[in-house]
Amino acid sequence: MSISMNLRMISRICVALGLVGFVAAEEGKSRYEMLCGVCHGIDGKGAGEAGFPPLAGSDWVKGSPDRMVQVILHGLEGPITVSGKDYNLMMPPQGAALTDPQIAEIATYIRGAWGNEQSAVTTDQVAQMRSDSQKQTGMWTASQLDKKWPVWRKKGPVKNLIASYYKGRFNKMPDFSKLTPDAVEEEAGGYLSLDSIAEKDNFAMVWEGEFEVRQDRDYTFRIDSDDGSRLFINDVLVAEVKGLGGMGRPREGRALLKTGTAKIRVEYFERSGNQGIGIVMMRGGPKGKTLSFTKQALKKGPKFDPIPIVAKDTARIYRNYIKGTSARGIGVGYPGQVNLAYSADDLAVSQAWVGDFIDAGLHWTGRGQGRQSPAGQRVVSLGEGPAMAVLKKKDAKWPKAWQKKLKARFHGYRLDEFRRPEFHYQAGGLEVYDKPEAVKGREIVRNFRIVAGEKPPNDLRLRLSGPGAKLLREGVYEVGRGVRLKIAESDQAKPALVDGRVVLKLKLSPGENRMGVRYVWK
Repeated sequence: MSISMNLRMISRICVALGLVGFVAAEEGKSRYEMLCGVCHGIDGKGAGEAGFPPLAGSDWVKGSPDRMVQVILHGLEGPITVSGKDYNLMMPPQGAALTDPQIAEIATYIRGAWGNEQSAVTTDQVAQMRSDSQKQTGMWTASQLDKKWPVWRKKGPVKNLIASYYKGRFNKMPDFSKLTPDAVEEEAGGYLSLDSIAEKDNFAMVWEGEFEVRQDRDYTFRIDSDDGSRLFINDVLVAEVKGLGGMGRPREGRALLKTGTAKIRVEYFERSGNQGIGIVMMRGGPKGKTLSFTKQALKKGPKFDPIPIVAKDTARIYRNYIKGTSARGIGVGYPGQVNLAYSADDLAVSQAWVGDFIDAGLHWTGRGQGRQSPAGQRVVSLGEGPAMAVLKKKDAKWPKAWQKKLKARFHGYRLDEFRRPEFHYQAGGLEVYDKPEAVKGREIVRNFRIVAGEKPPNDLRLRLSGPGAKLLREGVYEVGRGVRLKIAESDQAKPALVDGRVVLKLKLSPGENRMGVRYVWK
């Protein structure tokens, strides 16, 4: 007796016994291999280099058969995520070419093959689904199917997530306070996602929600997008990807969070071309585990063995690209785990932090391209732009570049017996010496020596912080979360807030003038 006769006999016995699912699966196997196997693979794992999604182990196969049958009937186009991987192809509709029994056989085989272990599909079910979707004139999208027949998936970390959609042609981040959303939806999946956006170009989004913080600590956040995006944690801007451009421009920022609930807000705009957004939180520092707030994963950079630089008995200098400062950045780690980065372009301390100093693995391995983040915690940004400016108007804005009349020039630095640098520059006819020192109790003291000529200028301002500083009480300013700047007023220097920055109004005497300020971590 031939194999085909054996199969037909087994099929008749199964029908007689009511084992219809087995019969449909056997009939569907050969039909699947002939019609579907070219793209999805004979083994259901997808056709390799062509980039077709797998059916083996796919959540899109599990649960209600309606979802799969509708794809066979009407086709599928646009982006879809299967088993954590993104695809963007088109599956043509097969409803006109296949009968209800044939579709039932194919669907039954797929749902029972390769470990899927799902129930069989009957001809009557397919006939009902065909009737129910008569008004479906075009191909389905993944988001449409997911709304009607939700795919089970692990929920994301964001609770009470609301997404607001704005139509418009944006070349930079709009002022959302002046816009009215065209649509507002709840994202029950807990992830920030662009899956439900039908438009490819010219729109903006705002997501707002909450997430749980399980440990008091300083967390690092990373965001990447195509085109621009901003990340706010507890209403504070943490990181921003500016302007137009594709993925691959990640930006990092830090936030000191306490156990409980924290707020997250993300702003995004898409001008044209591709679209995408990825956000993660590093729970254990830059090398620790990550928590993703988006379905789209961030690209992982090359891995390097850590080479920590530790300041034990003397200060340590790190001359390389450091995130958060200019290209000519100079990192300084002090004993006692207080650290800073000095910008030789701005002639000012650009950021400071406590804890570990820096990991040289990125730059001391191979050719070492890229910028390295500080290795410690509670990083405070002390701003960008020139350290000194001429400001005569009360409402003047701090300049983004050096003013020509100041003729600023960096003269390097000199190390003392403990290898602590004293930075030296010239500006506005003054010789400025800036020597930061670490103090026990997590403090940095900046000691300034400013040497003036016979007729010192009286319209100069010396910048000590970035924007967003707040006056707490006389001589005490908050310049970062939990970081305070303390200044004792003197005849030569009077503190003030200018354009949101803490500055010293200089009133110098001929010769050498001395003054000092303290940055204190609470």
